[in-house]
Amino acid sequence: MQAHEYITNRLKELAQHKAQFERAFYFLEDDELFFIPEGEQWSAIECIEHINNVNEVYLPQLTQVCQLPEAKESDTIRMGWFTTKARVWMQPITNPKALKIPVPKKLKPRRLRNPDLKIAPQKVMENFIADLSQIERLVRIIPNSQNLCDSQVTSALPPFKIKSITALEIIIPHIARHLAQAERILKGGKLAKDNAPANPDLIYPTREAEKKID
Repeated sequence: MQAHEYITNRLKELAQHKAQFERAFYFLEDDELFFIPEGEQWSAIECIEHINNVNEVYLPQLTQVCQLPEAKESDTIRMGWFTTKARVWMQPITNPKALKIPVPKKLKPRRLRNPDLKIAPQKVMENFIADLSQIERLVRIIPNSQNLCDSQVTSALPPFKIKSITALEIIIPHIARHLAQAERILKGGKLAKDNAPANPDLIYPTREAEKKID
């Protein structure tokens, strides 16, 4: 693939992710962000927190890759079988070729790691937007050099060495996967509220709060 074609396609993809996030998340109240509909394990904001957790594994490493001295420029990118497959595996779970991948504890929302830990939705969303901007910068740099593309980083799951171009092909569709999950959860929350009794004082708790009530 031509490097400029890859860069154009991935930047367009990231722009779509940003637009989807803004459309789905802006102007939501905290109760909507934290609500966990029946049949779900995470809230919508926790989907974004998980994206951030995964990005935190890769972005520092990929930023360091960009500082590799004497990396030669290349017009084309050699992707490789595993890199191509990794992108397909990380697509939204509605894709028939996507894989369901167990999430290690360290990458789960902090509520599931320690119930006493709280998150600030605004901070989670700010971190998400900042990470998107950082990924855009990486996409503009790494694909222009096969040396940078082939540089090794440690994957999030399992922790083994992969190419930096493979890491990009994991984290970009991974964003799409969990944005789709978040939108599904938000729709489930809206449906639950619409079907609930018309009581303006009714509070829609998270599943953790429901357990405490029981």
